[in-house]
Amino acid sequence: MEDTPIIHNFSHEAFGSRFWVRIASEDGVYARNAAEALFQLLDDLDFQTDLRHDSGPVASINLMPEGAMIAASEHVQALWNFSKDAAAETGRAFDVTAGALFRYWRERGDLGFNPDDAAWTQVMNAYREGAFRLEGCELHCDKFGAAVDFGAIVRGYALDRMADMLESSWGIHRALLMASGSVTLALDPPGESAGWRIGVGADAELKLCRFAMASKAADSARNNLVDPRAGQPVPPAGPVRAIATSALEAEGLAMAGAVLNPAEAEEFVNRGCSRGLWLPDGTKLGSVTYFEVTARPGSGASPAASPEAAS
Repeated sequence: MEDTPIIHNFSHEAFGSRFWVRIASEDGVYARNAAEALFQLLDDLDFQTDLRHDSGPVASINLMPEGAMIAASEHVQALWNFSKDAAAETGRAFDVTAGALFRYWRERGDLGFNPDDAAWTQVMNAYREGAFRLEGCELHCDKFGAAVDFGAIVRGYALDRMADMLESSWGIHRALLMASGSVTLALDPPGESAGWRIGVGADAELKLCRFAMASKAADSARNNLVDPRAGQPVPPAGPVRAIATSALEAEGLAMAGAVLNPAEAEEFVNRGCSRGLWLPDGTKLGSVTYFEVTARPGSGASPAASPEAAS
């Protein structure tokens, strides 16, 4: 039994964010080789699923004329199918086809909203009328106008795929994967610990094992959260945190929870198992109530100094 498990730490830039991989109780060289393989996968996922690449598949999808079709990769298919189900369950409060609407608000910045703005009206009408359809591996543009943007969930999806590779291809099961400081996926913890210590805000923490946690917070300067139903940004209220068995689901839950009102959020969470939400006012919904949140240590060893901690 290890008294002080060795934690190997690696990081990589992808999706415009920093990703971290922490691998416990493995040979250092083997852990590094595994991390490098994960980061190669991450770079491929970045190109395949992120809107930032002008020559990438998502950009090609959004340029399709009405009636056109494009072959969708397994990654696009997985993201699309998850998103389609979430959109149906939330009444389109979560909708990845509102990409042009998201872009409109990002570019608008802190300018006040004018309901007579012709550009906003055009974007909203195009979004409402546009339609894609996935049949097998073929994604069809039935009506031009919608635009796909997986940005709200793609980091969680990437962590899930990385964890699958780490376990199935490398036989490594004690690890923690993080993206952008907003989504974390915990596999088995190091040593005899009950879980990886994960920060919840500045002063609290919990232990995660075989669960993911994601958070979403509105930023009025960036207009990063938009409710597609109204076409308006979500006003800042505080972070929404979600727990689920996959990082993709955790990110989707957090995003939907940040847009839905409390009653809608509770209904949405209760449609699934082993998942939950913390709302900005501290309300706990779903199975998140089973997780014990404790104060971070004060003086002495802090989570940031502990080999099994992550913020």
